Amino acid sequence: MCRRQFESTAAEVLGDGQSLARYAVKLHFLAGLAHALTEATGVNEFPAVRESLAELACYATNIEGLFRGLFHNPDRHNGYYIPNQLQLYACQVVAQSIYPKVIENIRKLSGGGVIMLPSSYVDLANPEIRCLIEKTQYSTLMEPIERVKLLKLVWDAVGSEFASRHIQYEMFYSGAHFVALSRLYGRYDWNLAKSMSKEILDSISVN
Repeated sequence: MCRRQFESTAAEVLGDGQSLARYAVKLHFLAGLAHALTEATGVNEFPAVRESLAELACYATNIEGLFRGLFHNPDRHNGYYIPNQLQLYACQVVAQSIYPKVIENIRKLSGGGVIMLPSSYVDLANPEIRCLIEKTQYSTLMEPIERVKLLKLVWDAVGSEFASRHIQYEMFYSGAHFVALSRLYGRYDWNLAKSMSKEILDSISVN
């Protein structure tokens, strides 16, 4: 009964639609964080680094476009407009696939900088330890404590226990990957897609 209710009403697309809003904003946040990281380490103008940042921007823009498509190309349900279910499923499949790539990309950009950090903000309250932190975290581009704050945030996003949980969450929020693919397979208009090649085949005369 619960499953029928979930599938026969707009509960699924409305619930998952708001989740994709969250996901789209999250990817923009991570792209911005990665860019700030490369500025802080002075490598943001390197061609290879800009390629990595462009990939992050592409992922974020791609998901935002799919998310907006849910509402700008809606389905009709019992006389109401609701988010497009096919595009929802497509977005979920893409979202599951790209999140580990996003995190790996930022990990490569951060290098060992996120490891050589104070273990806790408590260290900053100790004058002796703080002095050492300011020496070891010295940068010509930003103040040492500001650099520590930024790199700590990057670590929280890509390497901490919190970050590890988020990778698992984004990969399985919509169910196992084969389940998400199965939903997309069942909703896609295969007849329309096949009709394109059928028209060409029917127009070819064997004589």
